Amino acid sequence: MSLRTRLVVSTTAIVLVVVVLLSIGVQRTVSRQLLHEIDQTLDARVDLIKTQMGGMRGSSQMRGMGGMQRNPLGEAFLPTRFDIVTQVIDPIGEIVIGVGDIDLPVAPKDIAIADGTRTSISRSMVNIEGVSYRMLTVPIQRGGALQLAKDMGEIERAKQGILRWIIGFGALGIALAMSAGLVLARRVSKPIMQLAKSAENIAITRDVTSPLTVSGDTEVANLATSFNTMLAALGTSMTQQRQLVQDASHELRTPLTSLRANSELLERSDISEETRSSILKDMRAEIDELAQLSVELSALASDQRLDETLESVSLEQVAHDVVARARRRSGREINVVLRAPGTVALRTAQFERALSNLVDNAHKFCPTSQAIEIEIDNKRISVVDHGAGISDADKPHVFDRFYRAAATRALPGSGLGLAIVAQFADDHDATTFVTDTAGGGATVGIEFK
Repeated sequence: MSLRTRLVVSTTAIVLVVVVLLSIGVQRTVSRQLLHEIDQTLDARVDLIKTQMGGMRGSSQMRGMGGMQRNPLGEAFLPTRFDIVTQVIDPIGEIVIGVGDIDLPVAPKDIAIADGTRTSISRSMVNIEGVSYRMLTVPIQRGGALQLAKDMGEIERAKQGILRWIIGFGALGIALAMSAGLVLARRVSKPIMQLAKSAENIAITRDVTSPLTVSGDTEVANLATSFNTMLAALGTSMTQQRQLVQDASHELRTPLTSLRANSELLERSDISEETRSSILKDMRAEIDELAQLSVELSALASDQRLDETLESVSLEQVAHDVVARARRRSGREINVVLRAPGTVALRTAQFERALSNLVDNAHKFCPTSQAIEIEIDNKRISVVDHGAGISDADKPHVFDRFYRAAATRALPGSGLGLAIVAQFADDHDATTFVTDTAGGGATVGIEFK
């Protein structure tokens, strides 16, 4: 079932439930109110009859007046003759006086009221010849009971008329709800359908340069804005990937060309053993450079955020681990200088790789015997060397992929070490920096927020 259909069905179902509940509530309220009006009418007639019967004898005495009297002309019963059925029963339940064309049923509870066994009045619904009546039975002071009944036909017709109006308005409300739900579903689903079409188009064409039009400030508009943000990020990622491939192709060309040239030289039979050994040495160096370039390209191309989870890490502890490995590998004096301890939420393996690159970079471009320091100052970690330093013209570009300063192009390296550091910083919402070391050299590091 589509979203549009679900919205229409849901809206209609909600309105239907509300209409049904309101209809039941209105019907019951009106029924109770009309029944209350009938009871008030019967109570008023009882009071009127009792007033007119003020000096009348008890029903047992009235029975001696010649049996049951039908429609007597007395003032007491005259007002009820045309709209209310009235009758008087004696203590044994026999009808003494009857006003109207029918006799009301006498139940055991009515006899109990007539003989004084029950002092309260009785209200009930009775059916006589297929017609519903509301009947009231009250005791007479000197014996017997007075029964009054009101035809409920008019009330039932009124209730049926109200029910028809309720059904009519309910059907109209449901139809309006369906129409409103359809309009709402179209408005809500339209941008979602646009999102779906855009996603399908991107999957086919790989074109992420056509953002959606955003209007309003609703949740759907926010969804469209988020989709456009995702498109922009995806476009940036694709641009970076293309640039990485182009740069890698360019960087791979030099060592591959050198390997080809050296392999052709080895095919010559007139070269000396000394030259052959020199060529093989150069080829091994080129192969090592290619291997290192492959590793660094893999590190740049992979998304390590998917491979590791963030954990709270002591910068000092990681620095000591990196220093221990770097000392074994290079034999260089490297020290950790703790100015203020710092703990940061990061991906440990990715951070170790970035910090190792900073240390290797300092070792490569600082050929002196002076020690390299890793300084930790709260959430700021720096690698300090005392070499030739980095010129002001090169500082803005040292973290670019494959960038190599003119003064260092003769040295081995791929130009990706600091780019890996920059990617780590971006992944952790941190910043990189390059400054001059006092007395000469460069200080390169990362500052976490």
